Amino acid sequence: MTIVGIDLGTTNSLVASLGEDGPRTIANEFAEHLVPSVVAVAEDGTLLVGRAAKDRLVVAPGDGRACFKRDMGTDLSYRFGGRQWSPIECSAAVLRELKRIAELALKAPVTSAVISVPAYFHDSQRHATIAAARVAGLAVERIINEPTAAALAFGHSHRDREARLLVFDLGGGTFDVTVLEVFEDVIEVKASGGE
Repeated sequence: MTIVGIDLGTTNSLVASLGEDGPRTIANEFAEHLVPSVVAVAEDGTLLVGRAAKDRLVVAPGDGRACFKRDMGTDLSYRFGGRQWSPIECSAAVLRELKRIAELALKAPVTSAVISVPAYFHDSQRHATIAAARVAGLAVERIINEPTAAALAFGHSHRDREARLLVFDLGGGTFDVTVLEVFEDVIEVKASGGE
């Protein structure tokens, strides 16, 4: 079973794996680590995700959607490509693309993920994220606050020293912070929050 870490961002998303030398982000076939969190439909009806979708919205703004993460856990929907799309479906399309990128790079099926969400996400938004992952064919091992994920990645590579860390996550649509302590190979999150 291959588990990846996913940052499902407001403007960009990425996927990472944990190797012997610590966590590393995975690039797509164009050597890009960031995937725009955008979905669109081409003129021929093909679903576009990421850079291609972002480019499509430049010439046809009504043919897709960006920034749908903000609507997770709501009943909002968007009309494009001849049908209604929920935030869950849009997020699932991005997650499916990240899964594809990881499987291509790791040369193994990816079945599970740890997914980061903003610290302010409430239960319905977290459950919507889990639902999107299921639609994308991923089991969610854990939902983790975005700054906590960044802090744990940093702490993983600095476990040999004692430290109190304050980690800021200034994303495209959120600002979160986590305080953690690294002591004797243990990483402890003291507090996490955001808006």
